[in-house]
Amino acid sequence: MPTLPTARRRSLVLGSLALSAGALSAAAIVDPFHLLLAPWYIGVLVTVTMILGTVFLAGLSRRRTGQVLITVAGVLVTLGWVGLLWFVAQFIGPGRVVDERTAGGYRLVTVEGGAFAGIDPVYAVRLRAGSGPFAQDALVWQGLEGGAAPADVRFAGDDRVEVVSNGGCGYRSRFDRVTLEVDPVHRPLRLDGC
Repeated sequence: MPTLPTARRRSLVLGSLALSAGALSAAAIVDPFHLLLAPWYIGVLVTVTMILGTVFLAGLSRRRTGQVLITVAGVLVTLGWVGLLWFVAQFIGPGRVVDERTAGGYRLVTVEGGAFAGIDPVYAVRLRAGSGPFAQDALVWQGLEGGAAPADVRFAGDDRVEVVSNGGCGYRSRFDRVTLEVDPVHRPLRLDGC
């Protein structure tokens, strides 16, 4: 049985790896299980896809000039992506946990956060499950800038949660116990009413 030349074999392996990393990136972007660390998975997988794609494309070029140009372009694009990730990471974070309620392996967490949380805190209620790299996290209720933390947060059944805002408005949602998809996600439009 004839074997493929080494360069062609390497090209096939790199192409397959780049395609696989791209498929994993797409799965992380879709995020059907609401993973807490999904943004980090996306960043790492897209970076790996860019690197593998650059090496794959540079290997396809037969001329040295083409290889150098593809490599330089790939390095510049990858560095730009990593710079963007670093910049965005400066503004997002887990936030400060204000309150936490637990029931049946699920946690309702009230978080104080926002891009400039020290100036204009924004409160949110998030449903969480699990721990480690596959911990899940889904938004239930998102307050407005300058608003207060919710007055009460509780589980209202096996697959329901309830948030009572500081103004007395009640918001009820259902969640899927496997994917942690919350329906509906509540985002009040006014501070002075429901």
